[in-house]
Amino acid sequence: MIEAFVKLRRIHKVFDLAAQTLEEDIGKPTCISSCGICCQHNTPYWMTIEAIHAISVLTGTGRLNKAMSVAEGWLLEQHQQAKTYEGMPVGWASPRIREEYNTLAVSQCPFLDEDMRCSIYEVRPLTCRAFGVTRDNAETCPRPPGRGETITQRRYIRTPVFRKMVEDWRQECKDKNQSWITAGFVPTLLFRAGKKKKFRQLVRDNRIASAKIVGVDYETTLMWQPQVNAIRRGVMPELALAER
Repeated sequence: MIEAFVKLRRIHKVFDLAAQTLEEDIGKPTCISSCGICCQHNTPYWMTIEAIHAISVLTGTGRLNKAMSVAEGWLLEQHQQAKTYEGMPVGWASPRIREEYNTLAVSQCPFLDEDMRCSIYEVRPLTCRAFGVTRDNAETCPRPPGRGETITQRRYIRTPVFRKMVEDWRQECKDKNQSWITAGFVPTLLFRAGKKKKFRQLVRDNRIASAKIVGVDYETTLMWQPQVNAIRRGVMPELALAER
């Protein structure tokens, strides 16, 4: 597991350096401080290995208990968007649960704090790190255009090297432990990784909406511009992964 953590941190650094390079090129920060607009309409997901890594980083910092409390509060909150309580979906989730999941996915992230900042920014998912770096953000981000950009077209890193790096790391994780690549909502997997026994009890007691505990396919994560382009063309994003 330590090796998986080391490689994940290496990927984090690559994305951070890419964002820095992009900022230097366009003469603008890729993210407006205390904006949070992308987080207001996005509850992201990640892999279990990312959640376990987050716990390892936050342990001893004083922020882990707060993060766990936020995650538990989100899980137990009776959201209007998720009214179905049928326990853990087995096999394919019902159309109703999938619809509720899709609605939750575009609701506000529970880790967006009152100052419009990410309360787990240090360990934020790869999906969040990719936004505005390996995929453009023109449709939602209000930051002013930089050099070589327009209101409707923003610059991003176009190299396929990043995607291969993530794909190779994910495959290595899968080879070592299939459960590491199980994907789901960030608060769900964080709480499950940190308080496994309590999470299982809440699931058994049917206190968590089914849409919040359904698993997802990480391959469809919108981290890469070809996927965004596919959606704009009306094509399923996973079909665009073959684009290089």
